[in-house]
Amino acid sequence: MMDELVVEELESLEAIYPDLLKRDDAENIFVMKVPQHEKFSVKISLPDKYPATEAPHVLEVSVAQDGYDTRYLATLFQEVMDSMFHEGSVCIFDFFTELDGVLFDDEEADNAAAQEEQIDSTQFVPIDPFEGWTASDPISDRGSTFMAFAAHATSEEEAFQMLDHLKMDSKMRRANHAMCAWRIKKQSDGNEIIYQDCDDDGETAAGSRMLHLITIMDVWNVIVVVARWFGGVHIGPDRFKHINSTAREAVLRAGFQPTKK
Repeated sequence: MMDELVVEELESLEAIYPDLLKRDDAENIFVMKVPQHEKFSVKISLPDKYPATEAPHVLEVSVAQDGYDTRYLATLFQEVMDSMFHEGSVCIFDFFTELDGVLFDDEEADNAAAQEEQIDSTQFVPIDPFEGWTASDPISDRGSTFMAFAAHATSEEEAFQMLDHLKMDSKMRRANHAMCAWRIKKQSDGNEIIYQDCDDDGETAAGSRMLHLITIMDVWNVIVVVARWFGGVHIGPDRFKHINSTAREAVLRAGFQPTKK
């Protein structure tokens, strides 16, 4: 029998999102589309020890669009669920709220995908003066400005050199944060070697979210940097939306193509 808190939690979710949640035949399993990102659906199991001592289990993630690593998404979603869980408290609503900051903006992503084939990469002139970088358009929100830069790199050494070069620019030096993520894949003596990591540069969890983004896009030999010039007003989770949005724009403008599964 379900815990009373869990029953109330599911009833609340059904009331708030009546078209997004579907119960499975099993009492403790349901499938729900992610609010604001409804092409993502997540299948969740509620263990008997939830919410006392055990978090819900993410069984499966499905996406109504090609180009996503659903196994990676399931692992990522479980990490988000575990981070939201505190013993004795329900966490599913907080889980879906947090996913809005993890996933890039759905509408902007769809618009970018629709326009991608029409883009002539030769039309783009990077705003950054250094050769090799392609810039997103800036986003300003409550005094803060976000701008992303993406570049091709075939080794970590090349990526770090380009990053150091980028940070020499006077405008970049005035940025409060220059968070980055990179994914490099190369062959060595017949073996495939993978390097992927990130740097928050003081903006907690930003680098890991950027790494999640380029992993979801499944692009390789890329480094992406998002600079933030802070305007003095804290904008909460919206900053992650701007970070992911500008990062994705820069990656696409640089000519990287999401892998089709």
